Amino acid sequence: MLTTLTLALAVTVADPRPALMELQLAGKPREALARIAEEQAARPEASRKLGLDFLRGHLLDGLGEPSLASEAFGAAINGLPVLALHARYRLALDQERMQHPEVAAGLAAAVVTAQPPPPLLGNAVLLLTRTLERGGDCRLLRGIEPERYPQVERRRLLVAQGDCALRGGMRELARNVYVRLLQESPRDDPGRISAERLAGLISAEERGRTAMLLGIAFQQHRDFDRALRHLRLALGGRESLTERETTETLYAQANAHFWQERYGPAALLFGEIAEQARTPAERARALHQQGLSYELLLQWGLAAKSFRLAYLAEPQGEKAAPSLLSALRLDWRSGREAEALSLYSLLLGRREWREAAFRASLFLASSDVVRGRRDRVRAWLRQAVPETSDDRLELAYWRGRAAELNKDPAGAVAAYLDTLRPDLWHPLAQAALQRLAAPSLARAAQSEGRRLAGLNDPGSLHGAWLLLGSEDPAGLGARRKLREALLAEKATQPFLRLYQVPVASWPLWKEPLTRPEELLLALGLWAEGAGAVRTHFPVTHPALAYTGSLLLARHGDHGRSILLAEDLRKRLPPRLPLEMMARGFRQVLHPIPYQSAILAQGRLRGVDPDLLAAVIREESRFDRNALSPVAARGLTQLTLPTALRVAAQIDLGKVAPEDLYRPELSVALGAAYLGTLARAFQGNDFLAVAAYSAGEPQARLWRSWAYSPEMEEYFSKVGDGETRDYLRRVLAGRAHYAELY
Repeated sequence: MLTTLTLALAVTVADPRPALMELQLAGKPREALARIAEEQAARPEASRKLGLDFLRGHLLDGLGEPSLASEAFGAAINGLPVLALHARYRLALDQERMQHPEVAAGLAAAVVTAQPPPPLLGNAVLLLTRTLERGGDCRLLRGIEPERYPQVERRRLLVAQGDCALRGGMRELARNVYVRLLQESPRDDPGRISAERLAGLISAEERGRTAMLLGIAFQQHRDFDRALRHLRLALGGRESLTERETTETLYAQANAHFWQERYGPAALLFGEIAEQARTPAERARALHQQGLSYELLLQWGLAAKSFRLAYLAEPQGEKAAPSLLSALRLDWRSGREAEALSLYSLLLGRREWREAAFRASLFLASSDVVRGRRDRVRAWLRQAVPETSDDRLELAYWRGRAAELNKDPAGAVAAYLDTLRPDLWHPLAQAALQRLAAPSLARAAQSEGRRLAGLNDPGSLHGAWLLLGSEDPAGLGARRKLREALLAEKATQPFLRLYQVPVASWPLWKEPLTRPEELLLALGLWAEGAGAVRTHFPVTHPALAYTGSLLLARHGDHGRSILLAEDLRKRLPPRLPLEMMARGFRQVLHPIPYQSAILAQGRLRGVDPDLLAAVIREESRFDRNALSPVAARGLTQLTLPTALRVAAQIDLGKVAPEDLYRPELSVALGAAYLGTLARAFQGNDFLAVAAYSAGEPQARLWRSWAYSPEMEEYFSKVGDGETRDYLRRVLAGRAHYAELY
């Protein structure tokens, strides 16, 4: 209590931190260092309690002076206990930069032993394991008990123990550690590393359980050839496997064939699994997978049969509705309409299947619309019950198409306006804009727009602007009236008048700061203080949240910046459309770091740079260190096998897993891969995006369900909800980027 009061009094007398923050934001680190020197000379005790030694070390690091920075961090360790662990970690980083891995490892081990909260603990564990590989003393691990740590850090520490045992000649101990890690989970990076290490320790012909663990691990990490070799060996010694392990091995083997596009062997294996299944749920799952395999093999009759059997295996189960929907699509596309409609009746019959019934309704309606068949469309659409705002938008679009088909321009304009209002950049909203501009609807759209412009409520004015646009005087007038009306409302005004709050006005300076991340944030260390941004730049204060988002992005933390901006967007009052917001706010939502690489690689690979930026935003939020659960890495989130294949195609040579974290390489590989997919689909970007997410064969399959080349029909027929949402976000993102940059 006394320490906090003393610190508060020191800050009240003369707090140098706002001025130091201003200097850093102005890109003046030397001037900031000079100011720190003045403060430390004039007020040494207050400077120590504010952590100015730590800031001095940080600024010296930025100027390429790790030796001087190390001295400053050493002073910070003794000067301010609350920042001691952070200072020790930064000192360890400097030692690593100066090629002293053994010293860095010792310092990192001290931080890990203290078990600080995240993200410092995770960073320290990574530094420790990295410096141990480069020459650090493995005896440092003796004082660390992995079981006391959170799951992620525990597994990384166990890998380090296994590696140290291996280097010390204790092969059996190392083997046991790697096996244990694979038994727990093969999915993460420690699982991948363990599989690589274990594969080098065992006999090439080892069978049974160890081979099973290796096969499943390599299958998870998309190294399918190695996976299949080990899985075959595992099944060759299946007497040592339990019944459950045998099933898991068969599943991994079938999935490896599936992802290698060997759908025939995959279908046979899924059939074998179904025959051996112990429960209805397991049988339904295997039969559903068999149906997917036959479907991609274009044996639609066999596929529909497998899907029906999957439904019958467990009519109330998880796979029942998806299996019925899959069979319906195939029956309908194969011309067996009566059979498809009987399945449709089943889907409509249960409330909990509403999502699948909605997708079926849009499948049937879009099929009739694009073929010009008007007699059934409205009936299909009346049966469609939307559950989400995106569902409602999609349904509105197809109602507009149905109205056009029935020569009802006023109805079409009304439906398309309902499509535009929720999200102007949604791909179906963009398609609706194009249809409204066509000669068949332009007159009706302008008439309705002028009618709405004559009204004064915000909803009507928004509609008028959407229909007429800013180039039309009436549309521009409606926009101005709408802005005036929204500025007059207490709820919407703060969002329309977003501004970057001046440093001196931040509430941060008036609040007691006790947590390390708060102190670091106040020193201008946005990366290390990021965990405190939401507390001191809350979304309840829109201008502060906007400021925090801008500064996070400026300091390279684009993931947190976008997340904060998205949370602020969610707080927009419903009557305030995003298109009314300041351009700067939309740029925070859709930033473009690494712009030069994106532009260069987009042009080189024949890819729209706006599309490439949108893909990167969705894949990684521009986090260069992003790692997915299936070991996709870096900005463009490629798995190692895909990266190796693409790198060979563009003569980039051998690529290691860690290379995928290099932004320039990740952008180059992602652009090349996206370009290859676009060429494979004759320049249809929406098909390339779907293939980037779900794989080329799946994207081709969804195209085979469509009767037209329209993006809109394809979008509504994408069979996987996650991919459809991905496609929506990427295509909407491209529209944002095209407008903003």
